[in-house]
Formats: sequence, structure tokens, C-alpha cells
Amino acid sequence: MALLKRLLADGGPVHAVGIQGHWRSGGVPFGNIEKAIADYASLGLKVSITELDVTIRGASGGQFAGGFGGRCWRGSTPPSVEDLNAQAEDYAKLFAIFKKHENVIERVTFWGLNDRRTWRCGQHPLLFDASNNLKPAYAAIVTGASTLFTQVAFVWLMSFAMMGVFR
Repeated sequence: MALLKRLLADGGPVHAVGIQGHWRSGGVPFGNIEKAIADYASLGLKVSITELDVTIRGASGGQFAGGFGGRCWRGSTPPSVEDLNAQAEDYAKLFAIFKKHENVIERVTFWGLNDRRTWRCGQHPLLFDASNNLKPAYAAIVTGASTLFTQVAFVWLMSFAMMGVFR
């Protein structure tokens, strides 16, 4: 915050801040995220969630873990129903924060296509499973989100369709 305040005071062309969000289910720092968004907003800055994924297992930072895409998926342990529901709750809480601050949130970018095509190999971080089926996290976001975020999710889904992901 001190750097941003100094840059703004000096007339620096800062208009927005990006937050990378690579978190683990059960360990998402909701309070810190909300405080950061509120702090940036208090400076008159917009906020973009530039990379979002919430893993079911593995380290919060994520890693390639020996491969990307289909190469590492085969040895992955499938998530349990409890895992999927916990992840959905975490995504729902995140989007509740984003909705609360929707006047400053410019965008939310998910970091990956589906659980097979992600840099967080075997950690099941996204809204679609390895076969592009919707996971409970998707429903949790769309059900609890504003119209804005429903449109964002739809645009995201359509982008994947245009890239041929669902063929």
C-alpha cells in the first residue's frame, strides 16, 4: 500500500491493481482478500482478479508437478464429493466478496481451461472437470453471483467453445 500511495501522490499513472489468486480449498484467506480489495478501492483503484484457481489438494502456489495437460492427469486421484463441495463453498465465498465490491472489480480471470488443462496438475482447481463437465463450484458461483458475474462466466464458457475445447 505504501508504494501505491507514493506512486499516486507523485502522479503516477496507476489506475488498477491485479490480484493473483492461486489458493487451496480450506485455506483461502478471505479476510485478507477482502481487505486488499477495500484498501485498493480506498485509493480510487479498480481491481482485477487476474489469475483464479482453488485447488482441492496440493500447495497453494501450484506447480507443474511433472507435466501439463494430459501428461500428468492419468495418475491423479479423483476428488471426493466432500472435496468438490468444499471447493464450491470457497468459490462461492470468493464471489460473494467480489459481488460486494463489484463497483471496483473489473474482471475475474480463471487460470486454466479445465482440470485436465491446468498448470496445477492433479489438484482439480477449476470449474470444469477433466472431461469439461461442470463441477459444483460452477453452480455455486452462478447461483450466488450478480448478473455481471453470470455474464462473465457465460463469456468464459463461450470462449472455450470457440477455441474448440468442448469438441
